[in-house]
Amino acid sequence: MKRSILVLTCLLLGMHSFAATFDLGVKASYNTSKLTTDLSTIKTDAKSGYNFGVFGRFGGSKIYLQPEFLYVVKSGEFTLNSVSDAVKSKYIQVPVLLGIKLIDLKVASVRAFTGPAVAFSTGYDSDKNFTYNFNNSAWNYQLGAGLDFLMLTFDVRYEWGVSKSFDTTNLSSNFSNKGNTFTVSIGYKFL
Repeated sequence: MKRSILVLTCLLLGMHSFAATFDLGVKASYNTSKLTTDLSTIKTDAKSGYNFGVFGRFGGSKIYLQPEFLYVVKSGEFTLNSVSDAVKSKYIQVPVLLGIKLIDLKVASVRAFTGPAVAFSTGYDSDKNFTYNFNNSAWNYQLGAGLDFLMLTFDVRYEWGVSKSFDTTNLSSNFSNKGNTFTVSIGYKFL
């Protein structure tokens, strides 16, 4: 974890000297996530969560790179054989997004972006105190759009799970499970 923070900090500081533009900011988000499985016996419902953290944005006048470092809480509900459990999973997530400014009016701009995100599990809470074996890391892919106005930034994005959210090898059946998340965020650029 400390190594990830150090690498991200060095990347942001190193790119500052090479980038035509550089922004650094904080953001907070609302998310709704749902686990998808390939078993019809497991029903899942989307629940609300949140995330907050920092982002950097650097690049030219049209194309930019935006790494982020976020604390993410995703919630969901599982139902199997009439037994339901609400679960909140917690992660440190590091998206690295490649974006393009579609409209740039200097005071405001409209952007589109896409890229991978890796999430490192930091734990979970279960209403029924069930035990889940969440993977230490999970890969996701994000696609979204944003609006910047002066120092404020607004984003909407969708995230597809690429790898399994938790390990099912110890269960009676090994099934696919991936999380999908919709996120709306607001941020403030202070650099």
